[in-house]
Amino acid sequence: MRFLIGQFSHESNSFCTPTTGEDDFKRWELTRGDEIIQAHLGKHTVLGGMIDVLAKSGHVLIGSVSAMAAPSGPIDVAFYQRIKADLLDAIRKAGELDGILLSLHGAMSVEEIAGIYDPEGDLVAGIRTAVGPSVPVAAIFDLHSDMSDLLLDNANLTLAYNEEPHRDAYERGQEAAELIQRIRRGEIQPVTARERVPMLLPAINMATDQGPMYSLHQMRAELEKIPDVIDISLHPGFYGADQPDVGFSVVCTTDRDPALARDLARKIARAAWEIREQFLVDLTPIPEAVAQALANPEPVGLIDEADDPAGGAPSDSVEVLRGMLSGGVRYGGVSTIKDTQVARQMAQLGEGRRLSTLLGAKTDALHGKPVEVEGRIVKIHRGPIPLDTWSGRVFELGIIGVLDVNGILVVVTEQKVVAENYDIFEILGFDVSKMQVAAFKGLGLHIRQALTGKINSFIPVDGVGVTHPDVRKLGPYRHLRRPIWPLDAAPVSPVSP
Repeated sequence: MRFLIGQFSHESNSFCTPTTGEDDFKRWELTRGDEIIQAHLGKHTVLGGMIDVLAKSGHVLIGSVSAMAAPSGPIDVAFYQRIKADLLDAIRKAGELDGILLSLHGAMSVEEIAGIYDPEGDLVAGIRTAVGPSVPVAAIFDLHSDMSDLLLDNANLTLAYNEEPHRDAYERGQEAAELIQRIRRGEIQPVTARERVPMLLPAINMATDQGPMYSLHQMRAELEKIPDVIDISLHPGFYGADQPDVGFSVVCTTDRDPALARDLARKIARAAWEIREQFLVDLTPIPEAVAQALANPEPVGLIDEADDPAGGAPSDSVEVLRGMLSGGVRYGGVSTIKDTQVARQMAQLGEGRRLSTLLGAKTDALHGKPVEVEGRIVKIHRGPIPLDTWSGRVFELGIIGVLDVNGILVVVTEQKVVAENYDIFEILGFDVSKMQVAAFKGLGLHIRQALTGKINSFIPVDGVGVTHPDVRKLGPYRHLRRPIWPLDAAPVSPVSP
């Protein structure tokens, strides 16, 4: 059989500036044709899982286009239209196909002028028009994804990651490849039901091995054992997307049993609604958090999700660094501050030289103000940096410098770096376990896991930025379907019985 694979994956934060264009994708991944297969062969990625299963079965693999970029602002409309056109053109040139497999995200936004408020639905609908009703289309989505009826109406199969952090991307790719073969052979006929829960949830407390998501995924795993259930996917949503279908969704897929799919989706949706308060996390003001950390004889990690680069924020807020400097931290670390100008200055001066400069807060007015610093350049790093500890993928992310400011090691980057899934200090040659206080940008679960055995105590801080864990501080939302909790009063019974 002949299968076409492709990827268009981006988590777009509607409140970020500037827009995300071709150059941003080129920094991460923008490949076409057979290059896609070579890039993902043997890698623990969604496409890697698809490729391994289909190649082992002796099928013909056709690469179309693979575009992926770091989370950031909405996608430039011209670039979105070009990738969509390239994908459709590859499908037309491929001739007769037995199936199409896609790696998407579910939280993509296109700049406002496009008037496209469901890009992935628009993309899959375009594919369906191109191939007709008989060619099965399967797609994998991030856990932080927003689903729509348009998308589900035009795809035969959708699967979301079941793990946070997303360690099961490869396995979900494998599942999609196995299932699409069964669809093509007529062994199963998937039918899908979606139940949307009017909740806009932060990402800070979505770990799947603890907390509220753990209990929901335990329920999901049990219900998937019911005969004729193909898959149940939880889509908690991406709170940084200002689009109508944003919010918590449960998607249940069964073999020829729409009533069962509807009932199970509603069961989990009701359970999620009942524990909604558990998703919220108390935040500590920065000065108080620094004081608490200094009172602890062991190292303490400060978690700043308000400026989370993995959620689209620019990663250039320096408010936590400011608090650490004024709070009397003598030996600590900050990961990471994206400041292209300062990173290049550091590289030009070189290790051992001193630098006095204004650092950070240069992207927009939403992430505080710059801080004046003076320190010694102790490290300049050029070369690949991992994305995580499980996929095997590395990326060239430009200059990474370490500036020692009164004993605080500040990691300054030329480009935005997502460093929540590994110990970047260790990569750069520093021991975080000997610091009084270390500040990290990203999700608490990821950071805790990455620093296991090095830091045991963490404090989520009330930072500044467009990924703030209190969604009531974001916006303004103009396209979101209302009412939605916690922006609005909770309806008595939002899920159908």
